[in-house]
Amino acid sequence: MKEEYTVDFEKAKLFPRIVNVNVMAGRCPCRCVHCPVGTVAPEDRLKRFGSKEMSLGLFARIAEEISLHEGSMMRLHSVGEPLLWNNLPEALSILREYGTDSWLFTCAVTRAGTLLSALCESVSIIEVSVNASDADGYRATKGIDAFDVVSENIAFLSGYIRRNGLKTRLLLSRVQTDDEKADERFIAYWRDKDVAADVFVRSYHNYNNILDIRGEAGVKEPCLVHWARASVDCDGAMVCCFNELFKAYTEDVVLGRIDGDTNIARIWNGEKLAAIRSCDRSGDFSPLAFDIPCKNCRTCQPIDTKKETSEKQLETISRCREA
Repeated sequence: MKEEYTVDFEKAKLFPRIVNVNVMAGRCPCRCVHCPVGTVAPEDRLKRFGSKEMSLGLFARIAEEISLHEGSMMRLHSVGEPLLWNNLPEALSILREYGTDSWLFTCAVTRAGTLLSALCESVSIIEVSVNASDADGYRATKGIDAFDVVSENIAFLSGYIRRNGLKTRLLLSRVQTDDEKADERFIAYWRDKDVAADVFVRSYHNYNNILDIRGEAGVKEPCLVHWARASVDCDGAMVCCFNELFKAYTEDVVLGRIDGDTNIARIWNGEKLAAIRSCDRSGDFSPLAFDIPCKNCRTCQPIDTKKETSEKQLETISRCREA
């Protein structure tokens, strides 16, 4: 029986529970069918997504601020694969310096064992988007032949964490498909391997209409993103939704910029996001003086949900630490 779970938004009133940080753009070894980067040919990604990277100075500033808020976490994501970020080794050192809770989402297609060891030593959660339970399924959804490499890396990560008695939480995930049986087989296969703290299927979403909607579009309802998560681009722009980072977004979607005396907390409690929340609550975005995609989004993360959410993993970590 699936555990019931709802997000505790009280903990996010003054500061977001999760800060998604886009550390780089445009590079990834995979060609995932469920990702805006993966669906673009590798030779066209530079033109489509650019080649920007976050500076270590900005990363350190964000990491330090998050470390001051108990129960909040930095999520190292990217418009691409964060393991390819040139500054990643130094960034991991920064996380250790500030003791910042962090979560790195990766395809784990790499031969860099030293980097994998550093991840185990530096981040709170490593999520591997392995997405399959066999080579054929991996090739069909990830677009490359790397199932064996990723399986070896999962075994390495699991073994390293256990041998060294680390508290790092290893997660294995898959993006929801139209084949419910295949999704269930994925969970059963990897749970039987006993290499991860949790194995789950993430809900499919279309990145604010970049990809096709599968099945029937849902009804518009309040989205937890505005109430529990922040998303920061490589240059410090904090946007209303992480999905916008996969587009050439306008200033309308920018809530503020981390610069000078402006930090995440100030933007999180600012007038622009307050106006969006008011409209999000009512479902009427017409009062806004700026244009955001939320009014037409039908694949949002609903507030009242029992779906798998990132916030659930944060609560799991909190319970383990209190035990």
